[in-house]
Amino acid sequence: EHLRHVRSVIVDEIHELAGDRRGVQMTVGLERLREICVNGYQRVGLSATVGNPEEIALFLGGNQPVKIVQIPLNKSTRYKVEYPLPGEEDRELAQRLYTTPEAAARLTLVDDLVEAHDSTLIFVNSRVNAELLGSKFNMMDRKIMVHHGSLPKEERVRAEEAFKAREIKGLVCTSTLELGIDIGSVDLVIQYMSPRQASSLVQRVGRSGHTLTRTSQGVLVSVSTEDLLESVGVIELATQGRLEHTNIHVGALDVLAHQIAGVLMDSEGSLELSQAKSIITRAYPYRDLEDDPLGKVIEFMRKMGYLKRENDTLYRTSRTRLYYFENLSMIPDERRYLVVDLTSQQNVGILGEEFMITKARVGLNFIVKGRVWQIKQITDDGKVYVLPINDPTAAIPGWDGQILPVPRALATKVGAYRAIVERNIAQHAPKSISVERLSQLWPADSYGLKRVVEEIEAHRATGAPVPTDQRVLIEGFDRYIILHAHLGDIVNFTLGEVIEELFRREGLVRMWWSDAYRILFEMTADTSDLDMENLFRKQIFGIEEPVLGGACHGVLHRHFPWQLHMKHIAERFGALNRGRLMYGDAMKELMLRFRLTPIYDETIREALTEHSDFDAVKEIFRQVKNGSMEVQFFRSKDKPTPLAYHILYRHVDIPELIAPENVAADNLARLRISIEGRVIDMLCFDCGVLNSEIMIADLPEHPQCATCGSRLLAPLFWSSNYATGVLKKKRNKENLDENEQKVLARARRSADLVISYGRRAVVAQSVYGIGPQTASRVLATMHDKDEEFYEDLLDAKLQFIATRPYWNN
Repeated sequence: EHLRHVRSVIVDEIHELAGDRRGVQMTVGLERLREICVNGYQRVGLSATVGNPEEIALFLGGNQPVKIVQIPLNKSTRYKVEYPLPGEEDRELAQRLYTTPEAAARLTLVDDLVEAHDSTLIFVNSRVNAELLGSKFNMMDRKIMVHHGSLPKEERVRAEEAFKAREIKGLVCTSTLELGIDIGSVDLVIQYMSPRQASSLVQRVGRSGHTLTRTSQGVLVSVSTEDLLESVGVIELATQGRLEHTNIHVGALDVLAHQIAGVLMDSEGSLELSQAKSIITRAYPYRDLEDDPLGKVIEFMRKMGYLKRENDTLYRTSRTRLYYFENLSMIPDERRYLVVDLTSQQNVGILGEEFMITKARVGLNFIVKGRVWQIKQITDDGKVYVLPINDPTAAIPGWDGQILPVPRALATKVGAYRAIVERNIAQHAPKSISVERLSQLWPADSYGLKRVVEEIEAHRATGAPVPTDQRVLIEGFDRYIILHAHLGDIVNFTLGEVIEELFRREGLVRMWWSDAYRILFEMTADTSDLDMENLFRKQIFGIEEPVLGGACHGVLHRHFPWQLHMKHIAERFGALNRGRLMYGDAMKELMLRFRLTPIYDETIREALTEHSDFDAVKEIFRQVKNGSMEVQFFRSKDKPTPLAYHILYRHVDIPELIAPENVAADNLARLRISIEGRVIDMLCFDCGVLNSEIMIADLPEHPQCATCGSRLLAPLFWSSNYATGVLKKKRNKENLDENEQKVLARARRSADLVISYGRRAVVAQSVYGIGPQTASRVLATMHDKDEEFYEDLLDAKLQFIATRPYWNN
């Protein structure tokens, strides 16, 4: 009754709704509201970051006229990209924080910026990064809190109020604070890593200087050369007003089913099909709705018992209301586990279903709310009981929302920037001149630009062509093929799927990964045994368009990498219980189970709308054929090119083997930090006491038993209680079985090394793959310098990993 007299509906931040199912649901809801309003009503949409306003206007108005009012603002915005150079203080800080000097330099920069301003928002792209930054600032004793969607509401509100009251000067946050939550005035916005999209940058930096007379200030902190170029590209697109277009979900079938139930709920119990269709097709996403998909959805709902149909009349059933209200939310349901502090019984965070399935176990250490916790108990009712501990090397929760994809326009910008750098180098300009020229073009610091120039120089020095916006480089290294293409996340993902499908019969691809700038294929054969140029020019880019179309169809329907999305869609259709735990074979069976239903059709529609771009892939194939997109080939021998390293480091088994020189030097520091952060137990062979939870960094040069003072200590990295029990049996003169004898003999050899070499013996044996025998060989070298000692440890680790597959069980 109250809704009958609505005069206006205002949709704030309309771009947030237009790009997903919530917006589709809203458009039909607005048409249903129009049915009951006495005098009609006005629709108003507000947004500062719409890239396609004409389509968003149609989305809002349906079949009614909409006037677009674009208000030019003479508001000043200032951006700067920073790539800090690590100093000696940063190296010392890195030791304390168990991180790298480069990361410590970034933390110092952020800390200095926060201290220089009254109120600073520090935006990151994921909950993982929010927790990681919060943890490091907590270790630095800084009053900087964390705010993201996985924290309980009371924790988020506490952080908002503390920031607003100026109790804290900095707040690390995700997109949860991108929109209009009232947190008071903001002096500065720091974006840690590229925001990946221009609209996000505008929204986030717009939180600072939030009046017409003040300047909005944004500092983008880069973590790599690629991240720097991407940040520069985002700034250019934002200042030019070239914001990303919002993809509207046209014809979403799960929303259609829900809104058919809604229209029936609005009626007296029955409704003519033509009338229901008339209401729904006034909404922009369903303007072209045909009878066939509509009929399939209605038939599916009839079989599920959500409605009855007699000829062209639809009727409510006893299940209509329940289905409607149980599926009001279009957001996928993921089971969440509450994290509870055992000492205070307070909720400290939330862990997601994926993390709980793949990683969670009693004894695991992880970070949430900027602190390290250890899991003590997991209950059937979805609670994870934890205790706070002091472990700076803990893993962080693996559950996180989707990170925004880098769009093609931005990736192309990065490729164009690399072409500019290459031209400067080709003109034989001194490095300082190149950096000076680039600093006049781009709002980035000179050290970061110097690193960009050095990377392209190092890439050219290998003899490889530089991949750009107009040049694809296909590089072979070992058993990997790296296809460098500046096409963005979605296009590269789709291209990777298509290439895998084309290689399917030959069985050439074992695994593959992609990012916005390249696709990495792990092949079943060494690339030196493959004719890469013939393979790609003829079997990939040389195929006819019908064959390419068949490959695209094969990806969609045969390869079908969309099971998780199908699960969420089936839940919205009411065919699966929401939040149901499914994985493995159960997930694979979904495709067969729902193959001939609207659930399958909707999964394909979603894949085409959100997760793939087959039209762009077909365009790339045409460009390669007509020569407007150049394709070059290169085979790396000893190491991959520096630009390939960006993706290889994240996915290969032994990143140390393929690191560029500057990264390889830093790996020793990383190894040392990793070792010194480990917590171990040490078993005394003289008194039998287990010295527990000793951090390697805290060990003296010659460790001693805290009970008897003996130096005959065996470092134990797992099964400490078992080894202690075996030693106790031995001291009690009990018989030991074969396995117990082996355990005790190994522990004794370890203890003998500690007596001879002290702390270094513990360090050596803490490295993955190094036991007493290998440690003895390394230690016998008697290194004068720590650097040489850690180099030999790293070599021993790599040797173990490289030879392990050939060992007998």
